[in-house]
Amino acid sequence: MTKLQDEAAQHTSALGPLVGLTREDIFGAVAVMLRESASDPQRMMKHGQALGMDMVRIMTGKSEIAPDSRDKRFQDPAWQFNPFMRAGMQYYLAVQKGARQWIEELELDELEKDRARFVSNMIVDALAPTNTLAGNPSAQKMAITSGGLSLMKGLRNAYDDMVHNKGMVSQVDKKPFKLGENVATSAGSVVLRTEMMELIQYAPSTDEVFAVPQLTIPPQINKMYINDLSPEKSVVKYQVDHGIQTFVISWKNPTREQGSWDMADYVGSCREAMEAVAKITGSKKVNVSAGCSGGQTAAMLASKMAADEDSLLGALTLMVCVLHPKQNDIEAGPLISSNGLQLARRRAEQKGVIKGDDLARGFAWLRPNDLIWNYVINNYLLGQDPPAFDVLF
Repeated sequence: MTKLQDEAAQHTSALGPLVGLTREDIFGAVAVMLRESASDPQRMMKHGQALGMDMVRIMTGKSEIAPDSRDKRFQDPAWQFNPFMRAGMQYYLAVQKGARQWIEELELDELEKDRARFVSNMIVDALAPTNTLAGNPSAQKMAITSGGLSLMKGLRNAYDDMVHNKGMVSQVDKKPFKLGENVATSAGSVVLRTEMMELIQYAPSTDEVFAVPQLTIPPQINKMYINDLSPEKSVVKYQVDHGIQTFVISWKNPTREQGSWDMADYVGSCREAMEAVAKITGSKKVNVSAGCSGGQTAAMLASKMAADEDSLLGALTLMVCVLHPKQNDIEAGPLISSNGLQLARRRAEQKGVIKGDDLARGFAWLRPNDLIWNYVINNYLLGQDPPAFDVLF
């Protein structure tokens, strides 16, 4: 089981965007694109001519280039009815189309082509006119109607992110949430505390409860109260309201000193928690639910218990859990190389742990339109607060 646990631990982390994705791999993908492009000047000339023809049609008002109906960036009516804004949008979309056609014609193997697509999409997304005040009609209207207050608020939001959010644009307004008041309000108590975790037992809200209790194993990279959000979204509240004896593990946020914890250690802690739940409730079975990396841990736990002929585990429920991940299962998968993995692991070992801020930044850049530029527009250009969303909090 030790080998399997080690492989599971590697897969749990290696496909994370910050662990397996390194700047060397990104620069390598760019270098391959440039080298292949330079190897065939005739192909470059062909794409240049195609782009030039698109530009001529745009300047003469004959272009039919239009954004995808699902593209939220160009929904303001000004993009359709203002000839200058419409032309600007079409110039950008022409470049986007040209970049995609150019990538598809590069003589690269499928992995290299996937890498080229990923990198080129990141670059083209960053160049969208909507990311600037001059190219965003909604932001311009907001500045006029607010008498410039939206721009002042946007500057303040940007300053707050630089000072308090390590330079990353905020995705959620955290101010409305208070632990124990409107998030994580279910009554419970810590019934077991170890170096790695706390085991929380929640108070029942029904006169009778089911005999078999349930233990939830949350992801190691999340706060456990992802299971106990606002009351109308709380999984814990739903469980106790339906007679389920509810226990949840709260993982310790490791420091550099705990950087040696591995999958076997987490599996051992889960087993320890199950035994404590069985002792507290007097049940011979414990049902387990787990999600994401917690689900991968639970799968290893079930495998180990089966190998040991331990019958304590009852039902096992896995949520949002990939047990056999492949590089192409995530958007940055093509950029992850064996060399990149080794570099990333060495860097992680030097730091002791991978910081949550770094992981958040990596996840955001996997989908920059949705998780970066969308909030740049909302928070900085429009001067609005990000949504108050308990899941992101």
